[in-house]
Amino acid sequence: MDLGKKIIVTGAPGQIGSALSFALRARSGAYNVVTNKLWSVKMAALTELRIDFDREAERISSFISEFVDIIGSRGIALGLSGGLDSSVTAGLCVRALSPDRVKALLLPERDSSADSVEDARIHAEKLGIEYRVVDLTSALNELGCYESRASDLVRFRGGARAAVRLFPGLARKGYLANLRGGGGKQFQDFIAFTRIKHRLRMVAVYQEAEKSNLSVASCVNRTEYETGFYVHYGDDAGDIAPIKHLYKTQVFGMGKFLGIPVRILEKKPSPDLFAGMKDEEIMGISYGDLDGALWCISHGLSDKEIELKLGLSINVISYVKEIGEQSGRLREAPASLME
Repeated sequence: MDLGKKIIVTGAPGQIGSALSFALRARSGAYNVVTNKLWSVKMAALTELRIDFDREAERISSFISEFVDIIGSRGIALGLSGGLDSSVTAGLCVRALSPDRVKALLLPERDSSADSVEDARIHAEKLGIEYRVVDLTSALNELGCYESRASDLVRFRGGARAAVRLFPGLARKGYLANLRGGGGKQFQDFIAFTRIKHRLRMVAVYQEAEKSNLSVASCVNRTEYETGFYVHYGDDAGDIAPIKHLYKTQVFGMGKFLGIPVRILEKKPSPDLFAGMKDEEIMGISYGDLDGALWCISHGLSDKEIELKLGLSINVISYVKEIGEQSGRLREAPASLME
């Protein structure tokens, strides 16, 4: 099986610290996340989500470097998807360590976007890190991933996406069914079809890490973690999770501060698993609204207070609460009889 070619990138590291001008400093001294015209990254009216990205980047960098020193690994390995979360994580790891101590795997497969691979390659070269392209299509094919009915359906690009864009309530029902483990045999086949891709990606990253005594970085953010928008033992796996405490809109602000390529900042977040479906379409809610609701819920605000503060309907607030509750089992340790 041809797993891909190895590409060693040399040269100066990315000019991460020089991108200060990409963020706006508020009077308080904190950087404010601005609205991106191409996807719904916004702070709603919630000023509590504003953070000082310079200070936060330094805090995360110290956390990464101290972790690597304590563990005794040579550095960090991660999957670089060409999306926002992995790009920010890679930038923070380079800031914490150095380009020669960070290694990335680019892991395309049959249904991936070619643009995502190119975006990941451009970012890796800008950072000056070593990267390797490993095409997972053959491995997924041997595991039977592409033999399912779900695989046939995703080849008809656009149908499912158009439906959930027109009817966000349909997307919300589907996402809740995903968290509950229901939905019937065809739906379960579809879930299995998508999740094996995430899990195989992480298998490849861990293999690469263990060959070089590297620690694996998970790129899951707080919004994903609190809503179950990740694959258990897939993209949540890792030895360290540098951005797990940041909401998605805060990750976007961090990306602007770090100087992440504009192509990555401006494209709508997607798991890049099939048919160009975007995160917000899958969940049926914008990240700006979702982050605001999650913060308010975690700080004990009532539904009425959240409605007044964010302008969200009671139905949307109830939906956010329900996905938080339904995803709770994903955040628990495996059941056992240990005392």
